Amino acid sequence: MRAVSATMRRCGRLLPAAVLLVLVAWCPASAAEDQETTAVLRAARSFLDAEVNRDYGSVYARLAPSSSYVRKHTYEDYAAAARSAQDRIVDYTIVRITYIHDNDNRAKWPCVEKFAQVEVDMVMLHIPSNQRSTINMGLVFLKENGTWYKS
Repeated sequence: MRAVSATMRRCGRLLPAAVLLVLVAWCPASAAEDQETTAVLRAARSFLDAEVNRDYGSVYARLAPSSSYVRKHTYEDYAAAARSAQDRIVDYTIVRITYIHDNDNRAKWPCVEKFAQVEVDMVMLHIPSNQRSTINMGLVFLKENGTWYKS
C-alpha cells in the first residue's frame, strides 16, 4: 500500500508539471509575437483609416521611407494621383495577418527589419458610377527603425 501511495504522490507532483508543460507548448504566441501582431494591426488600421478618410498626408506618412514609391514620388505627386483616382476605399475589414517574418536579405533591403502581410477585405467605390465592390487583398508592411509602415 505504501508503494502505491508513494507512486501516487509522485504522480500528483508530476501531473501539474506535465499539464503546465503542455499549456506552454500549445501557447499560440509569445509576448513578443503578440506585441508584434498588435503593432502590425495598429499600422494596418492607421493606414486604412487614413485611406478611408482621404487624409492624404497621413497615408503618405505611413508609407515605408525605403519603399520604391516614396523614393520616386513626392507627397505632391501622391496627393495629385489620389485626388484624381476614380476608385477609393470606403470601408475595410482586416481578415488576418498572413505572416510576420524577419528580413533574411539585409543586402537587398538594408533598412527593413521585418515583413508582414495583412489580408484585408476592402469596399471600393468607383466614383463615376457610384458602384461599390468588395475585393480581398494582401497588403505588405515593412518594419523600419522599429516602426511598421505600408510598403
